[in-house]
Amino acid sequence: MDRFLSCDWGTSTFRVRLVEAFKREISAEFKSNHGIADTHQEWLATGRPESERMDFYRIKLMDAVSRLSEDIEKNMPVIISGMASSSIGLSELPYQEFPFSWDLAQFPVKKINEDEKFSHPLYLVSGFKTDQDVMRGEESLLLGCDIPDNDEKIFIFPGTHSKHVFVKNKSGIYFKTYMTGEIFTLLAEKSILRHAVKKGTDEKSFSDGFQAGSEGNLLHHVFMIRSRQLLQQANPVSGYQFLSGLLIGAELVQLKETDCPIYVVCGEPLKQAYLTGLELMDFNGKIFYLNADEMLLRAHCKIADQFF
Repeated sequence: MDRFLSCDWGTSTFRVRLVEAFKREISAEFKSNHGIADTHQEWLATGRPESERMDFYRIKLMDAVSRLSEDIEKNMPVIISGMASSSIGLSELPYQEFPFSWDLAQFPVKKINEDEKFSHPLYLVSGFKTDQDVMRGEESLLLGCDIPDNDEKIFIFPGTHSKHVFVKNKSGIYFKTYMTGEIFTLLAEKSILRHAVKKGTDEKSFSDGFQAGSEGNLLHHVFMIRSRQLLQQANPVSGYQFLSGLLIGAELVQLKETDCPIYVVCGEPLKQAYLTGLELMDFNGKIFYLNADEMLLRAHCKIADQFF
């Protein structure tokens, strides 16, 4: 297969890309903020029977594919990762048990054949679980990361629900989830702090917040953003960066005793915040950055090589 469609259908975002398989290049892309959560609400509003859910989601997918700038052959396969395999997605698939292996023969992919309603075969990627935690989407990013040796490593996937994956002997042995991004959004948009924060750059406030989050009581320091505004006339940009540093510091403090390499896998918006935080913890020389878009492309190309 010379070309295939790569789809990342997250909770709050959607993206489909036309991939030139042999070149490992993107030739067309469509993306939106209409993720699985919005699609699921639209589906519920229809009141249609559960048996029609897959067709509803596939129509949404077909509409997105039609928005690509190039003509798409009818039988072109689509690889979908993210929340499309969740309970609110296109078709719920069971989680695969950790440990995580880079052996594609064990990777949780289900093929859904094309039919008269949808002309593209789908390769739907499921998530992973431990006895205490779950992930959907990060497993594909992890698949795209190359593991050159048997040494211990930690992969951090920042986001709404940040994941820390612990790797040893070329195997993901366990992971932890942190609700960093979701808590930030709730505090910044729904709490009393919403008038005390405004997006902007303030490196000192981020560092101050990071130190507070990694050393003190999180619930107390969250309110400090409000008191800093009232008593010290701190501006909202300072409050925003203090809150960001505070929550990221509370997340990363769990790595304080770690001495193995740490890989941060994300896009540009979160890259600098996490790299700065790790540098403040004196991880210099053991911090590596991997672009999440590139890792997803690598993963979907590996899946294409295995299944097409």
